[in-house]
Amino acid sequence: MKEKLFSNLALKLLAVVLGFIVWVAVLNIDDSAVTKQIKDIPIELLNAEAITDQNQLFSITSGDTVDIIIKGRKSVVNTLSREDFLATADMSKISITNAVPISVSAKEEAVKNSISITVVDDVMHVELEEEKTVAVPVTVVTTGQVAEGYIAGNGVATPNLINVKGAESVVSSIDVVEIVVDVTARTTDVSTNCTPVFKNASGKEISPNAISCDVDNIDVTVPIYRTKKVPVNIETKGNPAAGYVVAAVEYVPETIAIGGESSVLNSIKSVDISDIDISGYDSDYETTIDIVKYLPDGVVVSEDNEMVNVKITIEKSVEKDITISTDDISIENKTDNYYYEISFENGQTVKVKGSSEVVSKLKASDLHISVDGQGLSIGANEVTLNIKDGDGYTVDSVCSVIITVSAMP
Repeated sequence: MKEKLFSNLALKLLAVVLGFIVWVAVLNIDDSAVTKQIKDIPIELLNAEAITDQNQLFSITSGDTVDIIIKGRKSVVNTLSREDFLATADMSKISITNAVPISVSAKEEAVKNSISITVVDDVMHVELEEEKTVAVPVTVVTTGQVAEGYIAGNGVATPNLINVKGAESVVSSIDVVEIVVDVTARTTDVSTNCTPVFKNASGKEISPNAISCDVDNIDVTVPIYRTKKVPVNIETKGNPAAGYVVAAVEYVPETIAIGGESSVLNSIKSVDISDIDISGYDSDYETTIDIVKYLPDGVVVSEDNEMVNVKITIEKSVEKDITISTDDISIENKTDNYYYEISFENGQTVKVKGSSEVVSKLKASDLHISVDGQGLSIGANEVTLNIKDGDGYTVDSVCSVIITVSAMP
């Protein structure tokens, strides 16, 4: 048995060695060297105070993440992701062209010794700016709809002016600082604490990471009022071009909902607008009026009532002679026991002019002609008729009448 075990020993050892060599070869073939690209590794900034201590700020224009190519054994490389690497940019090494070198290394020491790393673009580019501080007013903005029959008043922020610090280009772009308050279904005042939102002139939000301010949160109160509906009255001023008249004044809405402290609101019966100047116009005039400027301080209007659309129809005036009779004339302030008789001496027509729609329908009875009998003496009295202008027409000429006064027997 022993002889069989040790017989051909050399061949047996050779077979073992050959088997080991084959195993190593297969292992190396299966775990060969490979390359892999890993993208968007975030960059950690080092020694940023090297810039900020000089009263300068920086913004990254390119290279806020980095891509790398790694090479090593498949068994190691295939297990790696961007979380296994640390990318840094040392701001103290910034060049005169504002370029900062980027370094990338594996976080685990064992991985460092197993792979090689090539950085695709090993430079971060930054832009340096002077630091600037500005004072910016705070605007309170409401969102949502209050309960029916209520309206949100003007919000009050405390503080209402904040100091904002940052790069000059960023700070200078701030157009408004908003505090947004949700008033959905509210019937009572809203008091809350909010974080300010910074926006540029285009309405785009500015990242809070790009600036700093002297307060993190702002106290705000938004009063909630019951609404009151009041009519809108519009009158024009001035006169249209010669030969033209105002035929109609139309506007919507004719009634608006307002809100405010009851002590102020109770005194408002209507909103009167009388500064629409149509002087010299010979065609229709249209405009949109911001109703807010006609309201007292502290009074607000519902959002859908803020603007009033006005159309003033202007047309050529027409003339018409209206024949009147004694029955169309009333004598006021008569003296008791006196008898009054009206007669016409030189015609009995009244000339009116105005819009065609109004003038065409006008009758003598619509003119409300009157004569003041007070001071008339016994006998014949020549009196000019008193006729007032009306809506859509004016009285251009009137006739005189003879009123004979006599004492009753």
